[in-house]
Amino acid sequence: MVGVAQLVEHRLVVPVAAGSSPVIHPRTTEARTSPSRAGPGLGRILGDDTVAPVDLITSLERLAEQNLSGVAFLTAYGVTWVACGLLWRRTTEQVATYATLFQGLFALPAALGLSALIGAIGPDRPVGDEITQLSVLIGTSQLLGLPLLIVLVVRHQYRLVPFTFAAITSMHFVLYAWLYRTPVYIAMAVMISLGTMVVTLTAPEESRSSPARVCFLTGGLLLTTALLFLVHHRG
Repeated sequence: MVGVAQLVEHRLVVPVAAGSSPVIHPRTTEARTSPSRAGPGLGRILGDDTVAPVDLITSLERLAEQNLSGVAFLTAYGVTWVACGLLWRRTTEQVATYATLFQGLFALPAALGLSALIGAIGPDRPVGDEITQLSVLIGTSQLLGLPLLIVLVVRHQYRLVPFTFAAITSMHFVLYAWLYRTPVYIAMAVMISLGTMVVTLTAPEESRSSPARVCFLTGGLLLTTALLFLVHHRG
């Protein structure tokens, strides 16, 4: 899932530079503010008490700028969702189902590689441990949907797996709207959720076009969102 993969980006470390902490403060002084602006206890929330408190909103905005609002993971998973759509049209239902479920085995390394290319991986992280932990919780929350996916596979309801998977994935994007300070994630989540529902309900019950279209729609929205963020940050 995209969120589970994104949390890896937040937890990734450079041991020599960062030591035991997965995130360290930026070396520049731009993100530092006076204690009166940051509010009581905010320095402790965002990181080491030995440095000046960092404004939360500024810190999150710097995180979004560093990660291009998650472009790498949106792109990688957008491509794998589209690839799964092709598999639903050209292979057996079982093969397409397992490819959909385990697409992260291919998307995650690709996303980490893209993150490295855009400079999103490194020691200079603008947020502290607690914000990183929050991103982990956001990503892992969707794992609670795995029992439903397992039931569908065991009951051989393969054609419902892409829709269910996409719906579960869309839920956590609402929280990423706060993390990356943009409503675009909310809009994307709504379009994925409602769009895949319409596709599933309007397709013939025995048709394999429904799961394929769900994959294409989900992948297309992820890639479109990635392009919007890329233009916004680098345009």
